[in-house]
Amino acid sequence: METIQSKVTSKGQIVIPKKIRKKYGIIPQTIVHWVEKDDGIMMVPDVEDPIESARGMFKRSGLLDKLLEAKRVERMLENGKHGRSN
Repeated sequence: METIQSKVTSKGQIVIPKKIRKKYGIIPQTIVHWVEKDDGIMMVPDVEDPIESARGMFKRSGLLDKLLEAKRVERMLENGKHGRSN
């Protein structure tokens, strides 16, 4: 795992490195959640598809594939109930 540093300004602001912004789709006006953990702080950006953004967070568990499949089935059921198709 690569380590990238940022310095906190006197106003408590930080710059998110370009490489990280690009990888996680962080653009101006992206909302960022700060999650306190026992071993540090986790920064989690809001993105359009939270399930897709979680890809890689649950490695080897198969949970993401199950969530994506459930979401696909849910969309199919919604489309069937409303007579729409994509």
